[in-house]
Amino acid sequence: MTDVDLKQLAIDRDDGPSASRSRGPRRQLLTRYVVPGGILSGFVVLIVWMAWGLIFPPRDVTVVALNTTQVVSTESGQPVFQASGWVEPRPTPIRVAALEPGVIEKMMVREDDEVTPGQTIAVMIKDDARLVLEAAEAQVNLSRAEATRAEAVLAAAEVRLARPVHLEAPLRAAEGQMARISTQLASLPFEKRQAEADLAVAQADHTGKVAARGVVAEIEIEKAKAVLEGADAKVRELDSRMVSLRTEQNAWKRQVQALRARLELLADETEARDAARAAVRGTTAKVAAAGVRVAEAGLKLSRMTVVAKAAGRVYQLVGAPGARVGEGMTQMQGHDGSTVVTLYQPGRLQARVDVRFGDLPQVAVGQSVRINNPALNASLVGRVLFVSSMADIQKNTLEVKVEIQDPPAVFKPDMQVDITFLSVGTSSQEASKTQEARHYIPRAVVHTDSNGSYVWLADRAQQRARRVSVRSVQGLPADWWSFPGGNSPGAVE
Repeated sequence: MTDVDLKQLAIDRDDGPSASRSRGPRRQLLTRYVVPGGILSGFVVLIVWMAWGLIFPPRDVTVVALNTTQVVSTESGQPVFQASGWVEPRPTPIRVAALEPGVIEKMMVREDDEVTPGQTIAVMIKDDARLVLEAAEAQVNLSRAEATRAEAVLAAAEVRLARPVHLEAPLRAAEGQMARISTQLASLPFEKRQAEADLAVAQADHTGKVAARGVVAEIEIEKAKAVLEGADAKVRELDSRMVSLRTEQNAWKRQVQALRARLELLADETEARDAARAAVRGTTAKVAAAGVRVAEAGLKLSRMTVVAKAAGRVYQLVGAPGARVGEGMTQMQGHDGSTVVTLYQPGRLQARVDVRFGDLPQVAVGQSVRINNPALNASLVGRVLFVSSMADIQKNTLEVKVEIQDPPAVFKPDMQVDITFLSVGTSSQEASKTQEARHYIPRAVVHTDSNGSYVWLADRAQQRARRVSVRSVQGLPADWWSFPGGNSPGAVE
């Protein structure tokens, strides 16, 4: 075994003081400044990166997927694409409604029954309407009785105005009283002179008997005195009577004047006649109003029988016996609360076709189509009526209405048909087919400025948006726009 001197392996740390002095400052700079600064910078960068969305918040946008299609131009009359559709009345079903609220008692038609104008569709319970009519008729009779009474009052008022004998009688009585008083006043002076003569005789007789008191008995003197006092009282009574008669004469004179003025003016009688005329007009109006209520009640009773206003076939039985129609019925989809049945006209039918967004550029108003159904021996001819503005966002389709020309009797509403759209010809100078890719977007995402209409095309890979010009497409609804297919498919903001 070899002996090793451990002193030879020892390192003398005191050797090379200059080297130790040169390494010391660099090591302190790295550990004291560079490493902590790098760590701090990393934390700052991390915090800024995490808070970037809060410091500079991004703009909220709505991203809509593009609908891209290849527009194929072919010769006229060639099949372009097919779509499924459903037969429906054109333009809409005909609703037969109850014009008054009530409860259906009996339905008089069934589904697909042929209906003529004026035919009874349903009968509603009429008891309430019949009672209302009877009450209205009773009110008419009562109003007529009041009118008759008012006419009688008017006739009597006109008679009293034309011949006011009820005023002439008291006038004549007052004039008689005045004549009687005048007669009494005329005879009163004569009675007074007679009384004064009697008074003078009684005075002379009494004076003579008093002078012959010893010759004439005392009783005779007393009698003469009594006769004298009676004659004097008679004269005084006539004087007082003349005053009272003149007062009574003046009162009767005023009474006669008042009665004569009343007879000449006839104010009360004129007022009574005018009031009677107004009452007649009022009762006549009441009779007319009651007649209107009778007509309304009769109309309501007649409306308890629901009749068809147009010819056709029964499409749907909305009402049923015992069902309430009109007020209080919950409205359901496709009809209101007063609808009893719906009709369709077999000679006026159309198809509701669900066309994919990608096939919409190949649809035009007036375009010819072929209609097929297993129940047909040969396909039918139709044409595009219009493109509706109602899209189905779940199926990505848009409804297109197609007219069915000369529909067969076998066609019924809600039957499914296959619609083949035929080309309307090519605008290309080449005879072969040409294809052009186009993108379609809703009008809601289109912006407009002085340079025209445009959209922002989102590039999700680059997280950027670029501006693309768009234009409206003829043959599509106004809420659909297009731009050329040179841009890669993506999403639109």
